[in-house]
Amino acid sequence: MVLHISVYSNRHLLKMQKQMQTKRQTQRMLQSTTRTAFWIILLLHLQSYCISHPIPFSQCHPSMLGPPPTLSSLSLGQTLILHRLSDTHRTFTAERISNEPNAFLLRNVLTKEECRDIIQEALTSNMTTAQTRGEEENSSRRQSSVAWLSSDKSTSTSMLSLLQNDVNSILVNPQITTAEHFRIEPLQVLQYQKGGRYLTHHDGHPRFLTVIHYLNGVAGTWFPFAKVDAVDPLDFLEEGYTAAEVREKFWQIRQNEGVASSLHLNVVPGTHGIVLVERDVWAEMGSPSLEESGIVPVDAGDALVFYNYETNYEDDDKKESNDDGIRIPPREDWRALHAGLPSMKGSKWIANHWFRYGE
Repeated sequence: MVLHISVYSNRHLLKMQKQMQTKRQTQRMLQSTTRTAFWIILLLHLQSYCISHPIPFSQCHPSMLGPPPTLSSLSLGQTLILHRLSDTHRTFTAERISNEPNAFLLRNVLTKEECRDIIQEALTSNMTTAQTRGEEENSSRRQSSVAWLSSDKSTSTSMLSLLQNDVNSILVNPQITTAEHFRIEPLQVLQYQKGGRYLTHHDGHPRFLTVIHYLNGVAGTWFPFAKVDAVDPLDFLEEGYTAAEVREKFWQIRQNEGVASSLHLNVVPGTHGIVLVERDVWAEMGSPSLEESGIVPVDAGDALVFYNYETNYEDDDKKESNDDGIRIPPREDWRALHAGLPSMKGSKWIANHWFRYGE
């Protein structure tokens, strides 16, 4: 009888212990759920506040228009493995290819099939002759056709929408994405025929970020003033301009709505700045390193990323506020001037994503 009571008591105690453990677990889950709900509500309120109280472009801190910390921390030539937000099993790499401007190459961000789908979508949307005016009313583009693909209207809506969201989540600072004046333009698809080119230009206000997808592996994008580590292209110019002088000249031209090519500096691809070329061209050149040559090989599915505004205010002539303490509005980075060199190997297909902030 005593033995029976003892066994019963032990079982009863075990049952009570399990009940207490279950109760504690339930309480912890409720507390965790409550905390999660609190943060979700707080974030929603913050997002709502950001949308209803957008930061004017003139008061926007320059760093907000630059790369997020995951990219800005990369040194020249350093790579980072990233995942597509829409498919975490798909990985690609980001490599810094320039310090000024902030420029990166995303390798294998698109599959070959996705590249073909984008080209086919553009072909079926009745491409038209690209019209971009330059100096003396002559077109600054030659032998190129264009199509604009909206993720809302495209027959490949799902793929384009996912690509847009993935790129946005990786490349844009969160403070910008919740702002009222932030938006992403429809994907611009361009076909350049042999010899087609685009003169030196700046993507400019309000486009703070440019992404160029190389759809068939033909590149030829050139940044004549990009810095590779401490090497400054201006050191090799006969004109003898300093960076501060060229920067000031560029800003004066932009304020007067002039074109970038009117800088009239004697720069040469392969000698000044960096240039992105097809991988077979790079191999024919002896596969030189970025640091030695400023040459970057490109494959179909790669994407060039660069930020169009200055984010570095460490130099005296790049100070953040004027002498009266008034914040200086973000300024276009003159080193983001770039050109599309003539295609010598046949047709070139690229697609441009432009990210805008401001009206």
